[in-house]
Amino acid sequence: MASSLSSSAGGTGDDVTGELAALRRAVQGDGVHPGLVRVLPELQIRHRRELRREERWSKEELVRHPEPRQLIRAMRKPGNLDEHGRPLYTLDERRYTTADIHENRFVKGVVNDVTARLQKLIDAGNDEARGLRHELERARGQASFLTEVGGPGRRGKDPTVTLMRDPLYRAVVALRS
Repeated sequence: MASSLSSSAGGTGDDVTGELAALRRAVQGDGVHPGLVRVLPELQIRHRRELRREERWSKEELVRHPEPRQLIRAMRKPGNLDEHGRPLYTLDERRYTTADIHENRFVKGVVNDVTARLQKLIDAGNDEARGLRHELERARGQASFLTEVGGPGRRGKDPTVTLMRDPLYRAVVALRS
């Protein structure tokens, strides 16, 4: 898949001008696609989260969501019964939501890619790139959910059905491809 954001910052003046134009579209958008400056604050409000479960051994009186089959497991665990035959520890299922999902990792990857490419232009002495990076940093500051998101992971940069159906995520995919 060819990337509209994959040219290098070095080279001739035309290369730098083309790179700067592509980065300007990525940050500010154009008439057809919104840029990251508009998409990131909206994603802060409407980003996707996932419910995850985590099992851990807890004292019986602190268990919130005991699973019936785990109660049997707790009763069969050697040395886990008190003098009345009740389990001392039981597997408790904790539930939590996280923004660290593939779709948000994809967004973070695009933002990091654009930021790195802007930095190359800034290092080459381009003042417009400095202004674009400042705009992007302000937008990224409004998308605080990205701090919870990890790296691209094993699925990397492959778009998913969720990315293609949601207009905000689709706008980020359009920046990448």
